[in-house]
Amino acid sequence: RPLLVGSVKTNIGHLESAAGVAALIKAVLAMRQGVIPRHLHFRDPNPHLDWDGLPVRVTSASTPWPRHPERPPRAGVSAFGISGTNAHVVVDGYAGAEDIGHASGGMRLPAGSAQTVALRVPDLLPNAQSGAGDFRPRTECVLPLSGRSDEALRELAERYLAWLDEHDGDLADAREAADSLLRDMAWTAATGRDHFQHRAGVAFRDADSLRAGLHAVVDPDARMSSRAVHEPGTPPRVAFSYSGDVGAWAAVGRELYETEPVVRAVLDRCDDVWGREQGGPSLPDVLFGRAATEADPRNPAPGQPAIYALECALTALWASVGVRPRAVFGSGIGEVAAAWTARIFGLEDGFRIAVARGGARSAIEGVRNNDPLNDLEATVSGVEVSPPALAFLSQVTGRVLAADHVLDGAYWREQACLPENRRRRAGTLADLDVDLVLEIGARPGRGPTPPNALPGPAEHAGNTFAEWVAQAYAAGLPVSFAGLFAGEERRRISVPGYPFQRKRHWFEVP
Repeated sequence: RPLLVGSVKTNIGHLESAAGVAALIKAVLAMRQGVIPRHLHFRDPNPHLDWDGLPVRVTSASTPWPRHPERPPRAGVSAFGISGTNAHVVVDGYAGAEDIGHASGGMRLPAGSAQTVALRVPDLLPNAQSGAGDFRPRTECVLPLSGRSDEALRELAERYLAWLDEHDGDLADAREAADSLLRDMAWTAATGRDHFQHRAGVAFRDADSLRAGLHAVVDPDARMSSRAVHEPGTPPRVAFSYSGDVGAWAAVGRELYETEPVVRAVLDRCDDVWGREQGGPSLPDVLFGRAATEADPRNPAPGQPAIYALECALTALWASVGVRPRAVFGSGIGEVAAAWTARIFGLEDGFRIAVARGGARSAIEGVRNNDPLNDLEATVSGVEVSPPALAFLSQVTGRVLAADHVLDGAYWREQACLPENRRRRAGTLADLDVDLVLEIGARPGRGPTPPNALPGPAEHAGNTFAEWVAQAYAAGLPVSFAGLFAGEERRRISVPGYPFQRKRHWFEVP
């Protein structure tokens, strides 16, 4: 059993500091294929060496990788520098020798070890723990695709379609195993690849929906809200718009509360205040329609604090995936959530203001007979209010709040009675060079849109957080995808590589 030797230098010459890693690559590829490649240009062995007596042989011909049932395939890689820096590594194959070179000429690339994705609580929630209790598995995922050209983007989507075909058998297994494979694929693509300016985000639930989304990327005529091109360099400047509508929050809130620890942390903290000061049905019961009478949209008293809590939870969720606003604004109760995002007051204090504001709106709309505007002003007066930490556009004036302006009780009393100044606010957004507006609302969400498109065309509507993230990624926002897998165990697996376009840049000889 002689030691079989070769060199990468015979393939690509002197590589200076890259020689060692190139040799490692050659050894691993040879191990994967189960064949030791021929050592090129080797004809006359050095006559000063005793080749017959030494247990060493140069692979002057293509040679099958030796199989040893008692151990995995093994290779040594040496890098000897002229300066005296010597290195040697021993590489063991991942599988047994019997797996070398099976099927299509090479063994399937192994998966990495399972790692638990850490949950990072946003700094918007100081001293907060993630929500307690059992969480359902997430039902949707996002596959981010990007390239330096539109052609590369489409070719990458085609490669993922081929990947799905190659894994047809695995995806036909039990639902749980198939879901795990798809999420590992999305995790690897999201955290193990660079992200370029030609982008598409594909939100999917299973192999069929992923295949449909990939076909839409490949089709040059497909009009996708989650496919876009943005300028490289500085990411788009985004503003968060907080809706004051009492909408159909049940579907959105319930799904996120049951799957996202950050969302549950916010809602549970607000529920603690609700339970101490209001009693009755819990805040989740109000949000998710389990307390029908109390959640009647015509009654702002419980509805407005519920909207505030959910919009703050959505803001924290966006922060957990790396999306933060440059400016914030809101209408009605949404402005209270915007003020929390600008760190004008704390989460619980904002919730108390939302409760008091709900009572004030009840009086204004005739649901209640007393006049609690004084209570609203008194509540705000008992809250520690700070200058905004980012650009805060006032509903009343439509302008950016001055750094020394305090949103005291008198402001919120006036705000509860006046309409929003949309025209002036649009001009202020233009002055701030805002590129995109992302709506944070209690109704099913809407993807990022240009400021002059608010409230946005219907084709931008999305129904799940995964769809919103897909649109945000395509729009160029710096998404930290680890937040979409927080708390899960994920593995790096083999996924399609970048489709280089192979363009020649040589001068043509006349």
